[in-house]
Amino acid sequence: MKVLSLSVCFFLFAYSACAQDDPELTGPGLEIGLISGTTGVAPGNPLTLGLHIHHLPGFHTYWKSPGIVGMATSIEWALPEGFTVSEIRWPYPQNTFMAKYPCHGYERDVTLVVEITPPDEIAAKEVSFKAKSAWMCCAKGCFPGFKTFELTLPVTDNPKPIPSAKAHLSKAIRELPSKNHDIKGILKSRPDKKMITLSFQGDFKRPLEEAYFFSSDGQISSDQKQNFVEEKDGSITLEIARSEFSPEGKTTIPGVLKIGGCYLEIEAKPKP
Repeated sequence: MKVLSLSVCFFLFAYSACAQDDPELTGPGLEIGLISGTTGVAPGNPLTLGLHIHHLPGFHTYWKSPGIVGMATSIEWALPEGFTVSEIRWPYPQNTFMAKYPCHGYERDVTLVVEITPPDEIAAKEVSFKAKSAWMCCAKGCFPGFKTFELTLPVTDNPKPIPSAKAHLSKAIRELPSKNHDIKGILKSRPDKKMITLSFQGDFKRPLEEAYFFSSDGQISSDQKQNFVEEKDGSITLEIARSEFSPEGKTTIPGVLKIGGCYLEIEAKPKP
């Protein structure tokens, strides 16, 4: 697929899409673009950027840990000297399907958020950020995409917000799994055992039948049915087979617990 470079100054919202007769058959299945929350870069002040993805009906892309099928969207940055970038901040995932295979991804519109930190002094009048992105978008079939987006911003002490981009970024930040909760994950099984046993303790919101744990490092596969058991002490227990593709030697299990309409970032650890 041809690599496309987009230079965006003040509009800061570029999409790439192809016309199709049947999008579920021909792809690409999405509109995707690099966005900035402000019109410029202020020296020393962090800047929020995002890769915004609009999915056409029936399509999905993938979370950082897709499960049994799929490929996580990636971003490789080329930054001006002295600039640094955070890892992707992933909004909470959804359960979806590629054909008959359950997986973890996004059917809704989503923005993958990063924070760019500029140096305290910038000699140039403008700076450019390049984001080389790859993704897999699936419906009846799967359509890989590869594009490099370029965003050029002026250097200014007083950057202005861009309402449309700011709205997408704010929504994405609201959708980040919460770290502010009192739920603890206890890993009761030993590393590399065929069966994984997790205990979650705390004040749970109901209903429990909607509970699901998204394993963010692949120790638990997306094709295993999850049955949570409520214990007498109020905790809940998940016992599930370890994925055949699980990384080895892991002593914790990180992930996102969906429960009662909440999405909680949790790293299950052995009890001290």
